[in-house]
Amino acid sequence: MTGYASQATTPKQPSFWTRLTWLGRRGKTKYERLQDFPEVVYQSTAIGYEHLEGRSGHERQSRSDNVTHSRRHAIQSVGGQRLVNGTCCHEYLAMDSMGYSHEYLEKEMNESNIHMEYRRAENTDQLIGFEPSRFLFPNMLRVPSFWFWFARVFTGFMASISYIMFVAGGTILNFFMDGTFGAKEYFLDFYNWPFTLYMFGLTPFYYLFFKVLHLTGIANLFDPPFISGYALRRDLGTLRGLNKKGEVHDIPFQELEARTTTMWDGGNRAMCKLYLSHKYSKEGVIYGAPHKPAFYVGILWEFFQHFMDVSRPLPDIPELEPYRHLDPTTRAWDKAHNRPERLWRDMPRHEYLDLVEASLDAAESYPYLQPDAVKKQKWSPAGDGQHWYQRG
Repeated sequence: MTGYASQATTPKQPSFWTRLTWLGRRGKTKYERLQDFPEVVYQSTAIGYEHLEGRSGHERQSRSDNVTHSRRHAIQSVGGQRLVNGTCCHEYLAMDSMGYSHEYLEKEMNESNIHMEYRRAENTDQLIGFEPSRFLFPNMLRVPSFWFWFARVFTGFMASISYIMFVAGGTILNFFMDGTFGAKEYFLDFYNWPFTLYMFGLTPFYYLFFKVLHLTGIANLFDPPFISGYALRRDLGTLRGLNKKGEVHDIPFQELEARTTTMWDGGNRAMCKLYLSHKYSKEGVIYGAPHKPAFYVGILWEFFQHFMDVSRPLPDIPELEPYRHLDPTTRAWDKAHNRPERLWRDMPRHEYLDLVEASLDAAESYPYLQPDAVKKQKWSPAGDGQHWYQRG
């Protein structure tokens, strides 16, 4: 395994009493934090760096040898370069089948965080890298405030179900059975049993309790000073790992193999996800949204290859739009092609959803395991390849 020395240092964790003084204090929005992000500076280890700097000795050939897993259920690793014969799908909007990235982009950029959330994000950036040089795979299941958020959503859902179905529904049922509404009597009778009272009747109070914890910042009080996990570093050409102790290690992207892996949920449904595996140590990361079709893995692998190639601009998706000006290759490309700075944020939602639908149709028919068969199958991209998100 080839490793790169990390320059990151573990930030000093503030004391519990210091964190108490931060309760309720406003932090920074993503837009405000963006002003502090440094411009991306490519290093000689970055994929495609030699194309920008003309340096010799850094050429990387696409791998064409046999992979270590079944070709039937895998996508061959090509070391971060373009796919066979230069063919590319580029239908990255197919990853956003619900259109959420576009819908909440402006809201997420302008929402203010409490001071503790801001500090955690800042420390994570210092350890694992700033936007847009990194693509983060956070492990939110290890963050206590995530479970507070989950409990708030769950209790809010349970409150809606109990009050609408049991109270309102039971009242209507009483009307048909007795000819009277009897809302008060039904309400009291239903919550006469302690179990139903504590399980259903008090759920609105549980929801308010967890909401107060979030609004005051108490839910974040016991969070670690950073989020452990992995990130693809575009500027370094590595997969960077960050453990719970703040220790950082890097795996060269060209030493990763892409595999598909099938996971099963509680409903006996298969989920196809992408497994980026280090071909020497077998260390890696599994990534992908639940309940996506099989071609979703191919889209992810192409997206990551595109993201890591610094000789090409960043993939044109809503999530990366606010940071495009910080990446030198992307900034030059946007200027040369006169790309609007707020293309996605100013686009009407119905137009964006039309693009997503066209992208899904094209991505589903693309032969990911045999990209050289594109011309034979007469595959055509959405919009004949003229959309912004397919260029570069």
